[in-house]
Amino acid sequence: MNLSRWKGSVGWFWLSLMSFTLLVMLLIYETRWVSPEIDRYFSQSNNLTGQQLATRSREFLHEALAAFQEGASDEGTAAMNLEMAYSFMDIGVYRETYPCTDSSLNQLDRFMQRTAESPLPSSDDASRALLPILQCLTAIEMGQLSRRSQAASDFADDTRRHQFWVMVGSVLIYLLGLVFWLLHERQRRVAEQATRESLEWMKKALHDPLTGVGNRSALHERVETHQGDWLGMILVDIDYFKQYNDTLGHPEGDQLLRHLASLIDAALKGEAILYRMGGDEFAALFPCDSETELRSRCSELLARVHSQAIPHPGHLERDIVTLSIGGTYFRAAGDTFAAAYAAADQALYAVKARGRDGWQVQSCMEAVQ
Repeated sequence: MNLSRWKGSVGWFWLSLMSFTLLVMLLIYETRWVSPEIDRYFSQSNNLTGQQLATRSREFLHEALAAFQEGASDEGTAAMNLEMAYSFMDIGVYRETYPCTDSSLNQLDRFMQRTAESPLPSSDDASRALLPILQCLTAIEMGQLSRRSQAASDFADDTRRHQFWVMVGSVLIYLLGLVFWLLHERQRRVAEQATRESLEWMKKALHDPLTGVGNRSALHERVETHQGDWLGMILVDIDYFKQYNDTLGHPEGDQLLRHLASLIDAALKGEAILYRMGGDEFAALFPCDSETELRSRCSELLARVHSQAIPHPGHLERDIVTLSIGGTYFRAAGDTFAAAYAAADQALYAVKARGRDGWQVQSCMEAVQ
C-alpha cells in the first residue's frame, strides 16, 4: 500500500472517530446541564422560596388575629405568633420587590409594641392593624407565584433553545463524522485497489501471459525461497518448433505451447512448478530426493509426450511432437542456481546434439558440495 495513502486513510479514520467521540461528549454535557438548571430554577434557593415564607407569615398572622377575636388572654401566644409572622415577612427580596413590605413591617412592629402594653388591643383594633398586612402577604404570595411561573417559562425557553443548538451541533458533528468516515472508506478502497493492481502487476511480471506459468524471474525467486532444499530441475525444448509454426501457423504453435504445459504438469504429477523460459523452452522445478528420481521423472515426461502422438508435419525425423530434455539435481544454496541451470542446459544441448527426442541428466557438482 502506498504510504501516503495509508496515512491519509488512518487520518480520516481518526477524524471520524474523534467526531463521534465529540458527539457522545456533547450528549453527556446535555444530560449534565439539565440537572443544575432545574436546581437553579426550582430549588429552595435563588429567592424562589419567598412564596412559602409569605404563606407561613400569613398563617401566623391568622392565628394571632384569631386569638384577638376569641378574646384570648394569653399575651405570650399572640406575641409569639406576631413575632414569627414578622420574621417570615422580613425578607430582603420582599423589601426589594414589593413596595408594601416595608410599610407592613412597620405597622406590624407598632402593633407588636401595643400588645406589650395594657390593655391588649381589641379584636377590631387587631383586624384594622393586621388585615392590610395580610393583603400585602397575599400580594407577595401571588407575586412570588408569578415569579416562579416566569422562572419556569424562562427555564423552558432556555431548555428549548439549548436543545435546539445541541441538536444542530449533534447533526453537524454526526454529518462531519460521516463525511470523515466516507473519506476513510474511499481512501481504504483506493488503497486496496492500488494493492490489487500492484499484486496483479507483480503476478504478470512473474508469469508468462500465453501459458499462465511462471517466467525466468519467477524461477530464480522460487529457488531463493528453497534455500537448503534438494531440488530437481528439468529443461524442456520442443524439437523443430520453428518448423511446426511455419507449417501450421503461429496460432497452432501457441496452442501447442499451452498443451505442452499441461502435459508436463500431468507427467510430473502436479508436484512441479512450471516456467516458460522463452520461445519453446520450459523449465520444471520440484522437490527431489535423488538423481534416480530425477531420471525417472525425465523418462516419464518423454513417454507421456510420445503417448499423446501430437502430429508434427514439419518434423524432420518423425511425424509427431518430440522433446529434448535436460535435467540436474542440486541443493539450493547461495549462488548454486546459476550452476544448476548451466548443468541442465548443457544436458539439454547434449540431447539435441545426439539427434533430439531424448533426455539426459547432468550432475551439478558445485551445488552438491
